[in-house]
Amino acid sequence: MTDPTTTQQPLGLRERKKLKAMRHIQDVALDLFDRDGYAHVTIERIAADAEVSPSSIYRYFGTKEMIVLWDEWDPVMLSAFDDRLAAQDPITALREVLTEVVTTALFQQDERLIKRRMHYTMAEPAVRDGLNRQADVMAAELAQVLAKHTGRDPRGLELRVVTAALIAAFVEAIAYWHDSGYRDPLRDIVDGALDVIARGLRVE
Repeated sequence: MTDPTTTQQPLGLRERKKLKAMRHIQDVALDLFDRDGYAHVTIERIAADAEVSPSSIYRYFGTKEMIVLWDEWDPVMLSAFDDRLAAQDPITALREVLTEVVTTALFQQDERLIKRRMHYTMAEPAVRDGLNRQADVMAAELAQVLAKHTGRDPRGLELRVVTAALIAAFVEAIAYWHDSGYRDPLRDIVDGALDVIARGLRVE
């Protein structure tokens, strides 16, 4: 399999600085959440400890819950999904992309960081609500990509159902990974979730 990150254009200096700053802010925020509890930590407190302005955090993340939910892989996934659709059906394309992204993310990042983020995603209602909103956005973006390759209306019922099902499979896979105590590899769980979709869902 090809690492999806290798097909991306190299980041410019500005983008690299932004990415480094966002990673730093996320690390600082998670440390504060661990110490004082998610509900008791404000954006202003995170900004002070991270030595950035509150406006920078709002500009980068928008909301406190997005500090937990943010990662750098969503744009990579969408681009790789788009590339594969010329030769693959949506389920196969997404299966390969997610497998590669999960593998790369777990290799390049500290797995403990991912599990810390998962803890707050599952434990904090505000973060879980943010995940649901993020899933809606991702489903709409997937629908746009599918529409480009199929000629179907991205707002039509078929693509709405397909993309909602694909995103739901991934969300439930990561929730199961957390709830099962991270017993099995995430890539295997994601693969199994997409198997469930593949058994009953086809887009020609």
